[in-house]
Amino acid sequence: MKLNIKVKMNSAKKIIKDHGLDKDGKVTKFLRDDVYRLYEPYIPKENGDLYRNVTYPNNHSIKHIMPYSHYMYKGKTAIGASRPKGVKRKISNKPLQYQGAPKRGAEWDKRMMNDRRKEICKDVENFIEKGGK
Repeated sequence: MKLNIKVKMNSAKKIIKDHGLDKDGKVTKFLRDDVYRLYEPYIPKENGDLYRNVTYPNNHSIKHIMPYSHYMYKGKTAIGASRPKGVKRKISNKPLQYQGAPKRGAEWDKRMMNDRRKEICKDVENFIEKGGK
């Protein structure tokens, strides 16, 4: 007896996209939002504007939009007086002093990931196991 079985399968790319695992999929968006939530205690905070004023250019990016965001992230003071909009100041080698340091400070996303990587992985795993809910 001869048995012929034909299996049709979607491409790996389509399977990844259908499950929200692509670059801009729902799992990536969940990861972005989870990272944003968890790095709040690490971001410099005077009045909270730096943390609250963000945009999401896509499902895998967070952009802080305060004029001083870049300097705060790099942890270095800017050289010179304030400039007109659109003109960038240079970064000095002088480190910034952060209120709430050492937890709050420069490169908050990287420092948070060092501390909470396993928690984030577990959050994403749970999100996927629950079907993206």
